[in-house]
Amino acid sequence: MFKKAKVKTILFLSIALFIIFLFFVVIGVSYRMVVSETIASTSAHQKELLHLYRNELDNQMKVLEETAVVISRNADLQAFINNRHEHFSYNRQRNNLHKYLHQVVLSSSMIDSIDIYMDNPPTFDSQYPIRFLSKIDMHSHPKNKEVNEANEVWLGEHDKHLTEEEKVVSYMCKLYSAKGTLKAMLVLNVRTRDFEALFVDRDHHANQRMLVGKNGEAIMAAHETDEEVGRIVAEHSFNQGGKRELEQGLAVWSALERADWFLVEVTPWGELTKGGKRITAVLIAISLVAIAGALLFALLLSTAFSKPILQLRQGFVQFGKSQKVNVPIGYQNEFGDLFEGFTEMTKEIHALHQSLEEEHRRKNEADITALQANINPHFLYNTLDQLNWMAIAKGQDEISEVIELMGKMLRIGLSKGKSFIPIADELDHIRYYMQIQQCTKSVDISFEIDVPSELHHYYVPKFTLQPIVENAIVHGFHRRQRGMIDISIRPYKQALQLQVKDDGVGFDQKEPIPRKNGYGLQNVAERLRAFFGEEGTITVYSAIGAGTTVLIEIPQKQTSDWGGVNKYVENGYYRRRRASN
Repeated sequence: MFKKAKVKTILFLSIALFIIFLFFVVIGVSYRMVVSETIASTSAHQKELLHLYRNELDNQMKVLEETAVVISRNADLQAFINNRHEHFSYNRQRNNLHKYLHQVVLSSSMIDSIDIYMDNPPTFDSQYPIRFLSKIDMHSHPKNKEVNEANEVWLGEHDKHLTEEEKVVSYMCKLYSAKGTLKAMLVLNVRTRDFEALFVDRDHHANQRMLVGKNGEAIMAAHETDEEVGRIVAEHSFNQGGKRELEQGLAVWSALERADWFLVEVTPWGELTKGGKRITAVLIAISLVAIAGALLFALLLSTAFSKPILQLRQGFVQFGKSQKVNVPIGYQNEFGDLFEGFTEMTKEIHALHQSLEEEHRRKNEADITALQANINPHFLYNTLDQLNWMAIAKGQDEISEVIELMGKMLRIGLSKGKSFIPIADELDHIRYYMQIQQCTKSVDISFEIDVPSELHHYYVPKFTLQPIVENAIVHGFHRRQRGMIDISIRPYKQALQLQVKDDGVGFDQKEPIPRKNGYGLQNVAERLRAFFGEEGTITVYSAIGAGTTVLIEIPQKQTSDWGGVNKYVENGYYRRRRASN
């Protein structure tokens, strides 16, 4: 994508996606924080509320327990369960007991009915909430198992014994004789709706509030009992209170003091997250507006950033079509550097183009000149050949020999227009030149060439040694009748060392060399610098009366091709920028 899509598109999508991702992260974190705070505050509120309901339940259950104690001490009840009544007073005691228990029921807002299980129970009126039942009837009681296991116990929600009129919650206590014999069982029945009103708020339907036993069984539930809730509470029954996050909501419980029951409240997640959802909806609405504004800003920003790049690209297109290039001005940042660099580059390319055109023109002229010059050697060879035959015809053998040597030197000097020639040809050129000098000079000048044969195939610039030898003859043996010139070439590392040594008059190196005496050396030095740069050197050693030694060092070269001088070229614009920094 980064290599194919436009810069504007990449920049816009990058900013847009980052902003959208950031908003989603903010919304998610905000929603989670709101829900966490809601859960914490709801948990604290539920704990406090359950504590109040638990106290209310405990107080009412305590009142009922105390009522049962008072009833158990009634003399008429004691007489009945212990069979201490006379026949003539039986009806009176029964009526008194019935009246007393009926008054207890009427005076209590919680007690719906009273059941007394005993031996030889008296008759009772079914229209009244007082029932005298046989102990044997207890075997069919819905909570008989719990009754058998305790002397006093609270019985959870169940059908009223021996009737299916309604659901009740009961408190049962056993009455014993002084000898410890079970005489009766007193049961106070409370209607389920009255007992449920102690801990269920009918106006608050969202929460599920229930009573759960220590084993997880449902004692009473405002809604359908959830088995998981009972199991979780049973697992943590050693705690007086606690909370757990369940699949269906947040469960908070608190233990009752009067029974092994737990008051449990389950708040559905929908109720807990309702506030968070409202805040999230508001945040989403705000985010959509903010995202729209951010996308517009991203579009403007990407357009502003990509515009200079597009203008620079257009500049390249215009430059490629040789049209007038217009680049923006006024930028003082990196874009300004790009535009300034582009302007400098186009100027340098124009200058380079002009120089190439000029070089091409000169090359054409040189080619034409070279073609024309090819005619001159042919004419010169014919002329020298005619002169040679004329000299031979007139018996001028020395002149003939000089003319022949000049022809050989001419062929080597031309060398088909190449700048480099083998060392063997350069040495032949020196030999022909020295033979001509020996023929034309009255002085006796000898020379010696010491070059290993394995170096003959290396290439050197032509006319490298001849100007130096000529300089030695002209200036080193001035007013001398005899002289010796030693020429040697040796390999040195990756270079060649060429040495020309004479035993001439020499000169004082402390004094500047007169131009007329040093032109040959200067010519060779400039050509070596042009060919090899700093790798081509020439060094002169001389002293008055001790002769002169010229030492040349050039790279080893095994071909005649010349690729030009290697020079480090740097763009002038960046060189000036770096210097200014």
